[in-house]
Amino acid sequence: MNDLDSIESKFLIQTRYDRNIIVGVPHHAPVGVDKLPCGRYSDENTGYLGQYLAEKLRCCSIIACNYTIDVNKSMDNEYVQQVLQWDPKVYVEIHGHKRKRSKNDIEITCGSLERNEYSLTLAEKLQEKCRNDNELKWLKICGDFETIFFKARTAKTMQHNGWLGILLELPPELRYIKGQKGGQPPKIGYKFCDYLVESLTSIQN
Repeated sequence: MNDLDSIESKFLIQTRYDRNIIVGVPHHAPVGVDKLPCGRYSDENTGYLGQYLAEKLRCCSIIACNYTIDVNKSMDNEYVQQVLQWDPKVYVEIHGHKRKRSKNDIEITCGSLERNEYSLTLAEKLQEKCRNDNELKWLKICGDFETIFFKARTAKTMQHNGWLGILLELPPELRYIKGQKGGQPPKIGYKFCDYLVESLTSIQN
């Protein structure tokens, strides 16, 4: 069984070449596990996409798997302390939404209106790439703090001044196939991550 398909509560920490950018996944659970032990809804299969993203970026990553606490709501836990130890310039956090509260397929936030230019720029770059891809052109991507639903105001990882936090909310279609029990995301999820790598790299440069 893949570590990301397990229901065991644990961290998956992978140290790679680049520490300027870090990928975090705070609410991963396998497909079919709707609630985390801490009581909040899970972000099913986000761990696979976060891990893939970090591998492509050659950067460090941390994934909280089916975890017992809501790790991005406090700075005083092992998850955040690990990110602090790496001391990144950019921290990318991968989440998933269930299509119940947002009119957008993908929402991007940096946690405040003051950092809106970064989320807007990333959303525009991703939208342009997806618009030219027949498999992903249906995606509506928004990074405008004033209009998105998932603003991440309570996410301490997005409010920390030591790095630029970028949080992405991904729809079910990129994370799993409807009716799927366990297993990896569909190919379009990984294809989206390829575009995300290109867009993040261009912003950093």
